[in-house]
Amino acid sequence: MTENAQKYRTEHDLLGEVLVPAKAAYGAQTQRALDNFPLCGEKKFSEYPELLTAMLQVKKATAIANVKAGTMEENLATAIVATIDTLLADIPQDEFPVHSFHGGGGISFNMNINEVIANLANRTHFDSSFGSYGPVHPNDHVNLNQSTNDVFASACHLAIIVKWNILENELGSLTDSLTALGEKYKDVQKISRTCLQDAVEITFFDFFSGYSAFVNRSALRTAEAVNALYSVNMGGTMVGRLVDADSGYLDEIIPALQKVIGENRLKRSSNLFDSSQNLDDMVHVGSQLKLLAKGLIKIGKDLRLLASGPQTGFGEIELPAVQPGSSAMPGKVNPSVPEFLIQSCFQAIGRCHAGEMVLEHGELDLNVWEATVVINILDAITCLENAVRIFRTKCIEGVTVNLQKNRENINSIIPLMTRIKMERGYSFATRVYKETGGDFLKLSEYVNQNAPK
Repeated sequence: MTENAQKYRTEHDLLGEVLVPAKAAYGAQTQRALDNFPLCGEKKFSEYPELLTAMLQVKKATAIANVKAGTMEENLATAIVATIDTLLADIPQDEFPVHSFHGGGGISFNMNINEVIANLANRTHFDSSFGSYGPVHPNDHVNLNQSTNDVFASACHLAIIVKWNILENELGSLTDSLTALGEKYKDVQKISRTCLQDAVEITFFDFFSGYSAFVNRSALRTAEAVNALYSVNMGGTMVGRLVDADSGYLDEIIPALQKVIGENRLKRSSNLFDSSQNLDDMVHVGSQLKLLAKGLIKIGKDLRLLASGPQTGFGEIELPAVQPGSSAMPGKVNPSVPEFLIQSCFQAIGRCHAGEMVLEHGELDLNVWEATVVINILDAITCLENAVRIFRTKCIEGVTVNLQKNRENINSIIPLMTRIKMERGYSFATRVYKETGGDFLKLSEYVNQNAPK
């Protein structure tokens, strides 16, 4: 046996012979994807555990549905399910090396899953060698009554649902921390500003309640969008035709998926042709994440302004110092954590925008760009979850208020003028302002002298 033969096995597909590493559980179609689409620093599917897990769970559900429908021999289905359970317990990432953006439609990823399951099932349960594809075949059995177009799209939905739960919890914690910060300084007044100009006095509770309300509302909006993903197109196969799958399988697949996932809210989409043609349900989640990120940017920028100084800025609050702020100016400390949040949000927005572009580029009966949507949404959620957690623990929970600075700010012209207007009317307040030239001391003296008897 030659050295090459020891390292590789020869498999055959539609296009001819393919050399596959002898010890690899994947097969010819996976190898073609590796040859055609090298990673070059990009991520592979195994770096998205929620998506890989979802695909394996979908395959487990299809095997259960097929044996219940009588479309697959029980011993084959049992081997497939047992193999998937083993994979789910300890996923060998090296066996799922396909580039996230290979081709379109997720075909190589689906076949990567199918080949690994078939090869491992054959070796473990039937003592067959890798590449024999007997008795379990990747297409004839692992992919039975399916198409990439329904299993991959359904797995995308499931992955986003799971991933969102992590960010949702972080947003809940941030809401609580913002509320607690407001409560801590609820009796401290600060100057409000409109158009970056002084306005009326409010409390820090008022101020931070606006932030907490936004974060909470954004979480609710995004959760509502995610909830729509419980509708999946399992059974729609290639373009939405139910006739392309066995009728018994169609009856069994959703209950099987509900049991495997442990989620009774899963249901078949009401229009499978719509599900094949359009990805707006996933894109809508990305749009809500964009709104969240834009609001978080505003919060981060606000805190930078309020903490600006230390001598010539607003100086109303102090942020926790986490690192020196300059390589050239001793003593300088920057608002590094809000800046980390802001940049993370920039990145998340860009990823969600890439997903939105998919809506413009689907053609006819199938939008094949699911990978662009799901990968970018998963990346955006990771980015936001990390940023929100760091922002909460290393910034918000350590914010302090400069009491003296805030007392000085509220004893200023605009709050005083507003109080005069409320007592004597707008016209009177305006006349007094003109007569005193807007001088605070003169204005205060004038008001005291002309106070109603």
